[in-house]
Amino acid sequence: MSAIWIARHVRRQVQTHRSIVVAACAAFFLLALVAGGARLGTRTVARWGSVVGQNVHVIVYLAEEVDQERAQDLSEILHRLPTVAQVAVIEPATALARFNASASAFGLDNRALDGLEPAYFPRSIEVNLVPAADLSERAADLAKRLSGVPGVLQVDAMGSGLARLSVWVKLGRKLGAIVLVALALVTLGTLVAVFLRSRSAAAKRAAVLVQLGETASGIRLPGGLWMAAAAVVGGGMGALVLRLGWQPLVGRLERSLGIVTNPPFPFLDRSEVAAGVAMVLLVGLAIGYFATPLPRTPKRA
Repeated sequence: MSAIWIARHVRRQVQTHRSIVVAACAAFFLLALVAGGARLGTRTVARWGSVVGQNVHVIVYLAEEVDQERAQDLSEILHRLPTVAQVAVIEPATALARFNASASAFGLDNRALDGLEPAYFPRSIEVNLVPAADLSERAADLAKRLSGVPGVLQVDAMGSGLARLSVWVKLGRKLGAIVLVALALVTLGTLVAVFLRSRSAAAKRAAVLVQLGETASGIRLPGGLWMAAAAVVGGGMGALVLRLGWQPLVGRLERSLGIVTNPPFPFLDRSEVAAGVAMVLLVGLAIGYFATPLPRTPKRA
């Protein structure tokens, strides 16, 4: 058995059993989508969860008579609470700068904001809570207690945004799991079908090669090679789709759901793509190799 003979056999297999080759490519395409999608989906949901934990959960707006020293004292008291992770005093000038930056990000004309002064913005305290399952309830409870503190004008618990984002995080996990299980089942069924059809197609050829005295590895290796080639093609296509399409998909999804995060979005780097293609190559090689049956030869007396 030579390399030329193997190449000729692989080409003949592709030409003769195109439906099996196409099915094999589709199966490994789905396998790449399942594996890569699971990895990217986990990163995306973790990204949304980190947004819940890192966002400002409570904003305390202070009265004009509350100077910087009193605001700092109040922030130190808040920081001692076990449910509070971080506290920051926001001065009017900082609030104005943030407003101008947000206006520029949304494409608004800054000339319309030239008349604004820091005095339009009250001094405030931003409170980040320790991440927990009942984050919205904790924010609402803290806001209720702070509303009666002297010098506090208003308290915004940011409850609606936190609750909505928490719901989307939980829903994303459930939907992701359902989609991955469904794709995994389809992929498994396709791989089993490819295995059985390939085994049936190779049975007659294997019987002839056994009669010609070919070795077991010589009979099985060509089948493993063409299946490995199909795995590389299908897996590579799946990796390409994920690499090019996942980030735009997540961006549109976050915009439609009102989730504001900072780029970059999750993606597969080159080392992960290379490792994934190598893995499906080995899987394809094993399936093609063991899908080729070895006829039993009668024992000589």
